Amino acid sequence: MQPGVVLIVYLAALFILAMVIYRHGLANQPPKKPQVIDIPFTIKDGQTIFGVEDTGEGIDFYMGNYREGGKYYDY
Repeated sequence: MQPGVVLIVYLAALFILAMVIYRHGLANQPPKKPQVIDIPFTIKDGQTIFGVEDTGEGIDFYMGNYREGGKYYDY
């Protein structure tokens, strides 16, 4: 066989072996519980969420309506 063909077959075999090991590792993990977040505020009638930003400390919500300035909540 030519060296190029041997190299391609070898790399394909390594890739398949890596995928089998990866799938086997995923199959043995317990499923994660969904994270439940209790948000202590509600959106009032007429308010709009301008943006949501995920930070290291929590989730930032930018809220308000078109007539008045936006309010900032950090939870």
